[in-house]
Amino acid sequence: MKPKSDQFLKDILARYQHNELGEQEKAVIDKWFEDQQKAAAEQFPADEQGAEQLRLELSNRLQQQVNTPKVYRLPYRWISIACSLLLIIGISIYYRHEILPGNTGNTAAEQVFQTPNGTMQKITLKDGTEIWMNAGTVLRVAANFSSAQERKVYLDKGEAFFKVKRDTLRPFSIATREMLTTVLGTSFNIRAYPDSKSYQVAVNTGKVKVTRQTGNQWKVLSTGLIKGEVLTYHTATGKTDIALRNAKLISSWKTDRGIYADQLTLSEIGAEIARQYAIDVKVTANGNFRQKYSLQLPHQDLQTVLQQLTVATGMNYQLNQSLLTINPATR
Repeated sequence: MKPKSDQFLKDILARYQHNELGEQEKAVIDKWFEDQQKAAAEQFPADEQGAEQLRLELSNRLQQQVNTPKVYRLPYRWISIACSLLLIIGISIYYRHEILPGNTGNTAAEQVFQTPNGTMQKITLKDGTEIWMNAGTVLRVAANFSSAQERKVYLDKGEAFFKVKRDTLRPFSIATREMLTTVLGTSFNIRAYPDSKSYQVAVNTGKVKVTRQTGNQWKVLSTGLIKGEVLTYHTATGKTDIALRNAKLISSWKTDRGIYADQLTLSEIGAEIARQYAIDVKVTANGNFRQKYSLQLPHQDLQTVLQQLTVATGMNYQLNQSLLTINPATR
């Protein structure tokens, strides 16, 4: 852009911004921009590649307009160019905040994965890390995952099994609310459902570090969990337990979709059933509703699972198409 033309455009934009243009000039800009922005919103491509192509085309048009001979002899031509520039900015904002699939107010490049109740899925990240997501899980991958010094993902809620590709130069971390789990290369299970009132890390292989944020400080809960160790942080009491347990059984859901209850109440088991079978579950406060159970329920049809649960706990239930009601044993 020629210096004289460039300065003219800057002056027009500055006068428009400070409401110093005449009514006729301002009306031309407002009407043109309103019409073009509306058309762009209706015709804007839904895919990123198409959006990028449109932005390039608009940019090329703008450059052509700038290089058109005698353009600065026509003031309203430069008003049109100013509007083109504003339109490009407006489309970029519209693209970032309205069109990108899965956008939740975060940066456009951030990836969001979600498994509804009754489903599970496996994803593979760009570094080769494999992640199995249990039902009712939401996971986000940082926008700068491939380029940052630390590979970072966010487990907003749910349960996931991680098989992390080893990279000694770039640690891998999972952020879940105030918890941070960091590894170099290992396999482990993280459980962080809001209704479970606990955060659990079960290590299958390798070594895992777990820290918790309190205010501006980070407290180390474990400098290095090893194979077979399970860390459980209880949100209600703030206590942390580390014990040797069957970590492979805890993460067996990723292959057989079964329910493994390790010292869970019927309310917690009911929440598991709700997620795995996509049904509303109500557990009444009758009988021994606080009693905890350790049991394994293979993934079968719901009626078979409930019969097995009845034998193991003494509970009874009522089931219709939309609601399962569990009544704990009275003994």
